[in-house]
Parts: sequence; C-alpha cells; structure tokens
Amino acid sequence: MKNSWKRTAAFTLAAAMICAQGILVSAEPGPAGLAGTAGSAGMSGSETAAPEVKNGTADISYLTLQPGETEASVNLNWYAPAGTERAVVKFSSAAGEITAEASVSALTAPTKLDTGKYTDTGLMVCKASVDGLEPETAYTYQISYDGGASWLGGYTYTTAGTDGFRFGFTSDPQIKEDQSNDDQGWNPADGTNQTGWASMMEKLTEEGVNLVVSAGDQVEDQSWGKSSEYAAFFAPEEMASVAYAPAVGNHDRHYMFADHFNLPNEMSVAGMDEDGVLEQVKTTFRGQNNGTSQSHGNYIQATADEIAGNSESNGVTPNAEGQYDFTERREMETKGNYYYLYDNVLFVTLNTGAYPGGNDGENAGNASVPSASKDNSEAEAMVENFRTTMNAAVSEYAGQYDWLIVTHHKSTQTVAKHAADSDIENYVDAGFEQVMDEFDVDFVLGGHDHVYSRSYVLKNGERNAERLDTFHDPDGTIYLTGNCCSDMQYYTPFASLDKTNNADYPRLANGETGSAEYLAGNLPYGNQEWNQEYSPSYAVFDVKGNKISVNVYNLAGDSADPDSELIDSFSVAKNADGGEKTTGEENGKASLDLIQDARYDAGMSNADGGVMEIVDYNTETGWAYAVNGQTGNLTAIALKDMADSENVDLLDGNDIDVKSLVEENCEGFAYGDMTSVAVSADGSKLAVAVQAAGYADNGRVAVFTCNEDGTLTFAEAYETGVQPDMVTFTPDDTKILTANEGEPREGYADGAADPAGTVTVINIEDGTAVNADFTAYDSAKERKELTDAGIILKKGADPSEDLEPEYIAAGNDTAYVTLQEANAIAVIDLDSAEVTGIYSAGYEDHSKVAVDIDKKDEAYDPKTYGSLRGIRMPDSIALYSADGVDYLVTANEGDSREWGDYLNETERNFKDGETSPSGKITAENSGLTGKVVFFDSSDYDGLDEGLDYLFGGRSFTVYRADENGITEVYDSGSEFEEKTAVYVPENFNCSNDDKTMDDRSGKKGPEVESVTVGTVGEKTYAFVGLERVGGVMVYDITEPEQSSFVNYINSRDFSQDIAGDDSPEGLCFIPAVDSADGNAYLLASCEVSGTVAAYRLTEGTAQEPGGQPGEEDPDDTHKPGGQEPGGSQEPGEGQDQPGSGEADKDAGKDAPKTGDQNFAGVCCMFVFAAAAATGMAVMAGRRRSDR
Repeated sequence: MKNSWKRTAAFTLAAAMICAQGILVSAEPGPAGLAGTAGSAGMSGSETAAPEVKNGTADISYLTLQPGETEASVNLNWYAPAGTERAVVKFSSAAGEITAEASVSALTAPTKLDTGKYTDTGLMVCKASVDGLEPETAYTYQISYDGGASWLGGYTYTTAGTDGFRFGFTSDPQIKEDQSNDDQGWNPADGTNQTGWASMMEKLTEEGVNLVVSAGDQVEDQSWGKSSEYAAFFAPEEMASVAYAPAVGNHDRHYMFADHFNLPNEMSVAGMDEDGVLEQVKTTFRGQNNGTSQSHGNYIQATADEIAGNSESNGVTPNAEGQYDFTERREMETKGNYYYLYDNVLFVTLNTGAYPGGNDGENAGNASVPSASKDNSEAEAMVENFRTTMNAAVSEYAGQYDWLIVTHHKSTQTVAKHAADSDIENYVDAGFEQVMDEFDVDFVLGGHDHVYSRSYVLKNGERNAERLDTFHDPDGTIYLTGNCCSDMQYYTPFASLDKTNNADYPRLANGETGSAEYLAGNLPYGNQEWNQEYSPSYAVFDVKGNKISVNVYNLAGDSADPDSELIDSFSVAKNADGGEKTTGEENGKASLDLIQDARYDAGMSNADGGVMEIVDYNTETGWAYAVNGQTGNLTAIALKDMADSENVDLLDGNDIDVKSLVEENCEGFAYGDMTSVAVSADGSKLAVAVQAAGYADNGRVAVFTCNEDGTLTFAEAYETGVQPDMVTFTPDDTKILTANEGEPREGYADGAADPAGTVTVINIEDGTAVNADFTAYDSAKERKELTDAGIILKKGADPSEDLEPEYIAAGNDTAYVTLQEANAIAVIDLDSAEVTGIYSAGYEDHSKVAVDIDKKDEAYDPKTYGSLRGIRMPDSIALYSADGVDYLVTANEGDSREWGDYLNETERNFKDGETSPSGKITAENSGLTGKVVFFDSSDYDGLDEGLDYLFGGRSFTVYRADENGITEVYDSGSEFEEKTAVYVPENFNCSNDDKTMDDRSGKKGPEVESVTVGTVGEKTYAFVGLERVGGVMVYDITEPEQSSFVNYINSRDFSQDIAGDDSPEGLCFIPAVDSADGNAYLLASCEVSGTVAAYRLTEGTAQEPGGQPGEEDPDDTHKPGGQEPGGSQEPGEGQDQPGSGEADKDAGKDAPKTGDQNFAGVCCMFVFAAAAATGMAVMAGRRRSDR
C-alpha cells in the first residue's frame, strides 16, 4: 500500500503498449440546473499503436476517482504541475482504449492564504469524466500532459458486474496533523490517525467494493483547509482505484473540497453558476450549542468587542452591519449537492455541513446567543434546496432505479454527543426527514457523531416496523450513522452533549424529550442499534437486484494488520415473495389441509446443515424464535406480522446476540454454542441451551424475559450437565429441563473423556438445578438387564457414560427422554429428579417390513431381508393424551457415532462382492448393486450377532406410557418410503444437499428427524419431519392404535440441490387459539436451506369410508419401479432368501432378546408386537420399582 503524503507519478515502463488510439473529446457544459462538468470520452475504432510510454517526470498529486453519472462512467480529479495547459486521460482494456480530455484550471484561492497550511499554490486542478466503460472490466489508466506523446502512471480501475455490486460506507476520517489523539482510541500511538484510514480503505478493497460513499469530514481543519491533511487523506492507493463519493461535512466547507473532488451531476449554485438553481443561505448560528465559536454560521453577529477592534477571523472582519460574512463557507455549504445512478441504485448526496441558526427557545433570551431568537427559515431554505436536488435526481433517472439512498453529514438519528444539537434539530423541524418520506428514500447514511447507530424503519417520525434485521418491503426509511473510520476521535453515548439545555429535542424512547433525559441514559426514540468500541468502523452494502444486505464492521486488533469484527448485520428486500404456495399432497381429500403461507429466510444455507435448527413460538407476543447454528444468533421472527397474500409471504426477523448476553452475565463461563430454544407456555420466559467451549465442561441454560417487540432481557442462568442439546419447559412452567448428551467428542482413545449423559431438572421457583443421571444402572447386573432387553451399550462402557440423552417430552411430573444411540427411552420422575425406567424403543423388522436399500437402481424397489433390522434410535419425542392415557410419539432417525478415530458404521459394497456383516445378505441373493451402511455391532452389547442392522427405522412410532411402562401401539413401517416414492418420484430418498434419486437409500432413507403433535378441530395429529428428502408427514393419532396417514407437504424446491425449505430439523405446532389470525400453524425450521416454513392447517374433507388418502390409480405411470405403495416384490427362491416378502424361518431366533424372565427387585414388562402390515418390531423395556 502506498502511504506517501503526496501521490506523485514518476514511472519508467520497459515495454510499449499495443492498443487502440483514443479520441480526445473537449469538455462540454452540463445539463441545465447542474454545475459545469468535465469532458466526456469517446471510444476509438482504430487499431493504430499507441505512443510509447516514456519516463514520467511530472507530478500527479492527490489523484482520486469519483463515480460518474452512471456506473458506465467514472470521474477523475488530480493536481497537475504549475504551467500545465492540457491533460488527457486514457483508459485501456482488452477491448481497446477510451480517452478523455480533462479540464485544467487554477486552484481556487482560499479566503485567507496561510502558506504554512496551504502549500499547493501554483498547481493546476484537472477534472475528467470517462464514459462508455464496459461492465466487469479491468482497466489500466494513464495521464498525459503533452497530448498523448507520453503517458504517466499505470493505475487500475475495475467496473462492477451485471449481477449486482458492493459499496462501502464510511464517515468522518477527519484526517489531522496536530499530533493529538483520543486516548480511548484503537491506535492512540498514531498521532495523525492516517493509519486507521489507510487500513480501513484496504479492508474495503478486500471486501470487493466497487464504490465508497462517505458521510463527510474528510479532513480536520475547517479554516479553509490544510494541504498536508488532504495529502494524507489521498495517500491510500485505493483512492486511485475505487470511486469515492464524498459528502461535505462541517470540516469540509472550504474551496479545497471543490478543487479536490469531481462530483457527478452537481447542482448549480445561484451567484456562482449561470442560472444556478440552489440558493445560498446566510446562516447566523453562533453559540446555540455551546461557546461562541466563529466556526459555525456563515453570516454571524460579531460581538461589540470584535466590532470595536475590527477583529479578524480567518481573513474576515466585521462588515458595516456588524456581521462576519464568510462567503467561502456559504458557497461551500451550498455546493456539494449531487447525484448519480449506479446499477439500480440512485444515490443522492446532500450538503448538511452548514449550521442553520434560530429556532432555539432555550437560548432565546440570552444576549450572548444572538441567533437563538430567529425563526427556522434558514434551515427551511436549506431543506428546500435538498428537495430541489431530490427532484432533479428522481426526474433524470425516473424508471431506472429500484433503490434510493441519500448520503449527508449531520445525522438526524444519532445517539452520542450531537444527539441534542440545535442545528440538527433545526434540520429536523424544517422537514429534512419529511423530504426522505416524500421521496420514499430507502436508506439515509449520515455521520458527524463518531458513533455507529441504526434506526428503526421510520416514517412520519414514527417507528414503522418492529425491531428487525431482516426486512421485506419496509414502509419507511432506515437511518445509519457511521462511526469515525480513521481513529481520529469517538463520542460515547450518554457521556456528554454539545447542547446540554435542549428541552424538546431529542425525542426519547421513554416518551420524554431533551438533554437531561438523554444524559440520564435514555436512547432517542428512533434508535434500534448502536455500537461504540473506539475503533475505526465501516459498512459494506451488497446490492443484488431487489435485495440489499448490510454488514457493519469495526477494525480490531493490531493496527498493522487489523481484523474486521462484525458489529451489525441486516438486509432489506423489495417486491419479493417466496413464490407460489405449496399445498399438501392430499388437500381436498384428507381430514387436514396444509398450505404454506409464509417463510423466513436467513439468507444463508449450508449443505452440512446447522443454519435454522430449532424453532419455538411465543403464544403471547406472536414472535417465533429459531436457533441459527451458523451465526450463533437466536433469530426472532415476526410471525404476528404475516400477511395474507397470493404467494408465500417472506417474514421479517431480528437476530439476537445470545452469546454476548450470556458472556456478560455468566462470569467465568466459556461459551461454546447454542443448541436449543424453548418458550414458556405463558409466554413470559424463553430459555436457550448453551454448551461450553470445552466439550467435557458443564453447560448453561440462559433464561430471558420476553418483550412485546420480540427482544429479550437476560434474567438468569443455570448450570447444567455436559453438552445440553435440548431444552424445554414443563407444561405448567414450573420447571426447565435439558437433555445433556455428554458425547465423547475426542473418541475413545486413552485419556479421552466420555462425559456422563444427564438430564438437568431446574426448579424455577427455588432456583435449584439437579442432574438426573444413570449411575444406578452401572452395576453389572443392572447393565445386563438393559442389554438383555435390547438396549444397546458399548462394550465395557458404563451406562452412566454411554447413555446420551437426546430429546425430552415433558409432562408436569414425568419426563420421557430419548437415548438415541442406545435405542431407548428413559422415564424421569421430576419431583425426585431420578430415572425410574429405561425401555427399548424397538426395532423395525425388515423381514416383514419392506425397505429400499439399493441406491444404485434409481428406483423405488422395496424388499424384505430375513436378517435385517432397523434400529429405530429415535431422535425427537412428543407427548400427548388420548382418553386420559399418555402416549409418546418418536421420530426414528438413527444416529452413528463418529468421534475422533472412532466410527460405528460399516459400509459394504455389494458391487464388489461384499456381504452384510452377518454374511446373510449377498449380491447374489439380494440383487443389491451398491453400497449399504450397516451398524457395526461388533463393539456393542444388546444386539444379536446373527442379524444385520441399519441405522434408523425410517418410521415413527406411538407408545402408550402408563404405570406398566412404555408399550408400542403403532408404527408407520414402510409408509414414509411408500408415500415419498409417489409424491416425489424423481427425488425419492434423495439427500438434503443432493437431489439425486436413491442417494440415501443405502443409509437412512428419508431420515425421520422431528415430530410434534397438535389438535386441529376434534382430531389430534402427529407431524413428522423428514430430514433428507424433506417435507412433513401428517398422521391422525386421535385413536393411537388406529393411527393413519393423512397428508404430506414438501416445500423444498427440487429444481436445485438446495432451495426452498430443505431439511426440517425442528417442528413447532401453534394452536389456532394462539395464532394471530385464528388458524393453526406448523413451523418447520430447515437447517440446510436456512429457512423457517409456516404451514397453515385447516380442517379438510375427511376421507370416504374405505378410501385411503394418497391412494393412486393403479395405472399411474409415474411410480418409480412400477411399485404400488405398500406392495412387495415377488418372493424369491427359497424361504431363507432375502427379498422373499416373508420372514425367514429362523426369524424368531434371530430377533432381539426380549428378556421375558423376571428380574429380582424390579418389575419388568415386555410387549411383543408383530403386525406385518405396519412392521411393528419386538420391543422390550424395564423400569425400576424402587424409584
């Protein structure tokens, strides 16, 4: 990076450039109402060689680029040596050359020529405009002072592409040289603060910005400028390669600003330009904030002593009327209003560097503040100039832009030292923000206050949206205040004000107004976010058609090589929707219809999942909350604002930084990641499960108070067991429970920890937290009873360490916990916080239940295999009651262990002649041609050595839970595969990041991840999420033993691998009585697509007797493999052949041991179920009678 104080060009080029000869075009006057502009450019059609580049011997000082009138043009500005009469610019690319004639003029002499500050006397100002630039093109540009006989420099400029662009936003570099610094600053040892500015420009270039817009105060010295400060400002080499669009700040109101920048479509000024349209306004502001500085107004009253002594101020003495008439300041307060079109964004820069006086009731009676008693006509005249500029901009580019962004200096929505300034209040009272409303401005980017802040969406002075980070078609304007981008100085909110006696400004969020209330710690009404970390700051706007995403950063760390730390992020979309609404496959024929009304989109996806993971809903406030595992934030989703529209409504959201809230309130806790969220039934509390950074350390449950606007207030934190992975409230809100997995994340090598799996029971009333563990099952006898019952344990491992609680279904007195890897369900007494029983979840008997495990045949081809069982390994679990009896519903996902070097999968490739682990399934007797992943049972107890096992049941199961334990009453068997083969035939058993058919057949098929239950009308339904192929299955479970399929909805977009709503990880049912519109809803948080889908649930047309929802015409030709749902293949030869469609003759002895003997001191109950139609497997359990 070049960091010289004065950019010079003295280049020696070794080779000639072969390119087209440019055409020189003379400067022409600009359109009416605009100030005179520099020359435009033409494209040469000749192929003659360019002149040889000779050694450069002349200076090119202060070189900078500004945007042109459109993205196809760029403006240049630089100083040339004394005596320069002609300057030419040449832009070269692979396509040819463009040349442009520059205007050359003398410097504008300041009102007071201080040779110690103004060292550029004699140099010439050169301004050029280059037009006809092609998109996404790299240009090299050079400058000639001899008509093209020789060329200086070799600078670069690259245009934006056609699919969007990025621009940076900065404010207040305020480069200075007086060696003072802010001792709170990021780099206080840097006496000039230029290092921070240079680092920030370098970071913006690394971000790939095509344009930088500024809110002003390029330099510090406001007394007609200082050459050395401008030299430092232009020193970063990026100033010559990225277009920079400055605003005039209160420190820039001098002729040097006009000489240093070449502004597009700059509005003409009456008294300066022929037919000028903007009126110069005399400003009388003096002492209205504090002190009696002469640096504010441009026409200020001199004191009696100043008049008597003819006191000089910056080259001006009192005139005959006793006024200091600063003409230069007034002219420069009127110049600098300009606009340009960049892609689909219309930028308008307004000059709010002035200090309009008057309108100051607090100081009206103070003789030392002569401007205070005047009316607000000065600000009103300035605002009228702004309206004129806005009219010119929108008229010239009518129909060519989608976004309107205003940049200016003095932010009207800020939170620090300038929050109560009289001059800013005058702009507001004169209608500055009303003009923004009038022209439907999307963003207003300001500065001046050396703090970062972001407003709510504001319209007519009121908040017109919730506290959000994701906006769709907001009706109003978002105001940003940029912090200092150079480390010059920073202002701290609530610490001080320039005007300490303002009574009616600012308006504050607590309903009060004025300086005193603000200094008491009350934020202005319009503010949503603010940040002050005393480090250079910048923002990056990513413009992609109808969406703008904004990231705001601070520079952090060593100034020599700083990092960018994200401090705020938000996005705005216009005229966007989620596309056509997806409806249930059986709508109109089923008892429950589903239609997707809305979607929240996090704006990110991940093939590995983890974006939108778990979701819950606050029935009182109408906000949903989803865990974003990728950003670590908790996203509050404004479900209450869901619109009734023809297409899918895109929901707004707000990201909550839970990590910061927890770290601020949990001293000594090393935050790892957030895994789960739950809202209390009464809507007053929200709890999140947080794992520690150390995988063997205890986690935390953080509890928050829920606010009406979706925000959260930290209330309490409780210590949990290791790795809390799920959190829930009991229905009566008296307890919070967490499932603490305690996984051996470093494997089972010597020295690696396998933390104990536990369930934390938190009593909210007394604040106690107790861990229910499994140590009572560690004895050899107790352990054997578990494995005899078909519960899977790693050989040599104690159950207290090996059991890993996954998910909880909670009643008020009892909780049911899935132990996924062990294929079991634990029962916990919540009063004693003790485990009272552990039961096997059972197995899917694929000697009876057909399954498709052949990923190579690209067809739905279900078969039975005599030795094959599916280990259900349930993930989520739900609890409901029917006829006074409790029932459990499980989603039978399956899960392997892959920690460190350990993996309990074994993959067999039948194409290569490999067999199943038991040797009973071969390519010859099964027809399998691809890879199948089996459970490696060699390291586990509780399984039959003569059987083969798959991960997961590809089903859901209903169990009765009563005094006798847990008893299976229904299992969906092969129906999920049967139904998806019909509904998504081209994508049957595809993965969530690969839409290829059969991709997951050899593993866990549709992978049944999540389940919830809810009642619509008179019926109770189970909603079951399929993680891989996607979508939600709906079953009527009103009568548990007669549960039946109802409907299926899948809003995944299969035109791409990842699109739409892909991979439902968490489900949340919203009863009709608790929703904003009186309809029941199902929320599905989809971890791969990064979306949350909202499905409306309404009572449908019940199926006719004898009919089956989803039943297809037998002649339907779109079924893969020609299979009918529920059908089986023709039996193979021999009773023992896999795929025979019937159980092996040895199936009885190959089944898991049921343990029908009695155990001393315990009461055991085993339920045998063998319904071939549903594939219910033998299920075993035990419960402790002494608990």
